[in-house]
Amino acid sequence: MVVWFGLFGLGGPALYSGDAASEREVVQASAGMGPIAESGAKPVLIEQISYEPGKPSEGDAFPEAASLSENNKAAAAPQEQEQKQNQKQNEKLLYLTFDDGPSENTKQVLDILKREGIAATFFVLGEQVLKQPEIAKRIVAEGHAIGNHTFNHKYDRLYGSFAEFAGQVMKTDEAIYKTLGIRTTLFRAPGGTYSNFDQGYFDAMAEAGYQVHDWNVDSGDSKRVGVPAAEILSTIKKSKLAATLNVLLHDGKGHAESVKALPAILKYYKSKGYTFVPLTDQVKPIQFNVAKQLKWDRAKVSKPEKQSLIAFSEKLGRNSLLGQAEPNAPSLILHRGEQRLELSKEEYRLRNGSIEVPLLKLSEWVGGITKLDLEHGIIEAYYDGNQVLKLSSQTGKMTVEQSERMAVPVRATLEKFGIIITSVVYNDQQREIWLSA
Repeated sequence: MVVWFGLFGLGGPALYSGDAASEREVVQASAGMGPIAESGAKPVLIEQISYEPGKPSEGDAFPEAASLSENNKAAAAPQEQEQKQNQKQNEKLLYLTFDDGPSENTKQVLDILKREGIAATFFVLGEQVLKQPEIAKRIVAEGHAIGNHTFNHKYDRLYGSFAEFAGQVMKTDEAIYKTLGIRTTLFRAPGGTYSNFDQGYFDAMAEAGYQVHDWNVDSGDSKRVGVPAAEILSTIKKSKLAATLNVLLHDGKGHAESVKALPAILKYYKSKGYTFVPLTDQVKPIQFNVAKQLKWDRAKVSKPEKQSLIAFSEKLGRNSLLGQAEPNAPSLILHRGEQRLELSKEEYRLRNGSIEVPLLKLSEWVGGITKLDLEHGIIEAYYDGNQVLKLSSQTGKMTVEQSERMAVPVRATLEKFGIIITSVVYNDQQREIWLSA
């Protein structure tokens, strides 16, 4: 199961200093869950903790997603750093999401977003991606995020059997990859999870590495056919404002009125001070609670059904976080004085401009100590007796094996240890990094 970690720098300077860190720099980990461990090499398992993976919060039915800035709370040493941190904490984020496309309406949505300089998230249907490949490609080319919305959106099939549901998730995953050349872990259930998902659905999706996103603002544009633009805007304005909003809209066939309402919706939220950002796999999902009564009479998710989806993700390297290795990639070699660390092509990756390597192996090599509180999903790294970074899981559980696959951006992490990269060679034949002593 893949879990994305927020960063809390509790000792020393922040791991990512300067202005607001880009989302690609957020430290990430794959997880599931367990105990407390400490060693300079591999973590030591002390106790096993029981866990229900993927269980939503039991509080408000619309729990807010923690924003990137909230998840990256650094120990502010200088006053300037503290002021910047306060500014980031006060930032209001809005995730604008569109379901059911791509369609001809998507073209107009993209035109509006491009004109306004806004990036959004599109939860696409597999069959529509195959029917409208050029529009799907345009979504990605213009900087928007793509999410999986199943293949055909037919509720009775999706929620009548988990085998059918999982099959559609995998089929759409493949449709997106074959059309766009990318994989996504973002997912939204047609109709939302409430009264459609039981705990078995949540657990299976979490263990397969998908992040299931519901919403906390429903535009109401799908409550019946042809909801007029004025009514959509009125519904938006009556919705509760919060520090983080995930706004549900639709760009599929029959939603021309949603397109008409979009400029006014954007103007409204801009007037309220919101920053528009796309969802990433580092954003904590908003999820509805499991309903006491489902709409569907179906069998519980079986172990083989769940394992089928998990095995699919494992083949993609999703549970390793380092993903699929480049077929002919050379090893990555780190040099520090006479010391040398060689990582195979399966042990590192280049992701959004950052070289990422396993945290535990990197920490061990430079002489650090790692502590794992797997019950609460906390990982701490110490160097020369001082805590240099602390990672906190958003869903709270992982295994030792999964912690060993945790990937971090090498430059930013080494700087946290007080080690500077002096030179890098990264090409198809040679990949080496030289560090300060």
